[in-house]
Amino acid sequence: MRRTLLYSGIIVAFFIVGILLANFLIMPVLVGRGKEIVVPNICNLPLDDAIQELKSVGLEGVVVERRYDQIIEEGNVIVQEPFPDARAKKGRIINLTVSLGPETIKIPHLAGTSHDQGVSIIRRIGLVITKVDSVFSDSIELGKIIGTVPEAEAEVRKGDGIRLILSKGIIRKMPDVVGRQLSQAQVALEKMGLVVGQIEEVQGSGRKGTIIVQNPEPGRIVNRGDTVTVMIIK
Repeated sequence: MRRTLLYSGIIVAFFIVGILLANFLIMPVLVGRGKEIVVPNICNLPLDDAIQELKSVGLEGVVVERRYDQIIEEGNVIVQEPFPDARAKKGRIINLTVSLGPETIKIPHLAGTSHDQGVSIIRRIGLVITKVDSVFSDSIELGKIIGTVPEAEAEVRKGDGIRLILSKGIIRKMPDVVGRQLSQAQVALEKMGLVVGQIEEVQGSGRKGTIIVQNPEPGRIVNRGDTVTVMIIK
């Protein structure tokens, strides 16, 4: 009889202990695993800070994509999935898209290209023309691009504005024709679009027809159609 009571007491004790273990240890773990929490907003946070923020509430952050962004600083979170304030179970993985910063572009070499071609190239690579200036050039023909501001090879952000500089025409500088024969000088000047005007003959030593004085002087800027006067040996 006593043995029966002893065995019964042991069985009851194990039963009670089992209930206590289930109630205070096993059930909290099972319930905790299925508990839903509110996903915090980690957008625009540095990646390390974002991951720590998620861990603090029992979530895991994983980078699934890195891409350029004109606004979000490099290394910061652009997008999270699930979105902020969504409900997720503890231990859920949160997918993160991280910024590479603004995309940079090297300005291409456009010197010598036509205005229309240059504009097409600039727009195609994602830049904006903010201003067009025109100046004379010593080598680039009228209407073609001399350069840009910023200059070629400079790195700018996609969407930035640049200034185009177009040629108003090639600068013509008066050549030095002193010491040359008038006939030779006339050919060279006419090729430049200049007109030989007054020709004054004077006495002097040297070969007849040699130019000894010219106007404009060598190096002066001249335009097509300008007149050149010379003094030659008689």
